Amino acid sequence: MVDLRALFSSNDPVGSAEAFTNRQNQWGLVATAIEDHLRHIADPGFNVEDLETSRNNVVHFHGVGGVGKSTLLRKIEASLTAADQRPTQ
Repeated sequence: MVDLRALFSSNDPVGSAEAFTNRQNQWGLVATAIEDHLRHIADPGFNVEDLETSRNNVVHFHGVGGVGKSTLLRKIEASLTAADQRPTQ
C-alpha cells in the first residue's frame, strides 16, 4: 500500500502503473464532452465561420504531478486516432 501523503509530498517520480487507476469517471466526462461537441457542430445552425459566438470545446485536466493526467490524455488520443496512426504506447 502506498502512503499518498508521502508519495505526493516528495519529488520522487511515480510510475503511471502505480497511480493510474479508476479513471472511468474521467473517461465518461471526456466521452460526453466529445459527443456534445459532435452534436453541436452537426447542428444545421452551426457556422464554423462565426467568430462572434463563444466556444466551449476545451477539456482541461489538472492535478498534482504523477497521478495519470498525461497517461489519460494519451489513451484518449489513441482511442480517437485511426489504428494505423496511433502513437506507440
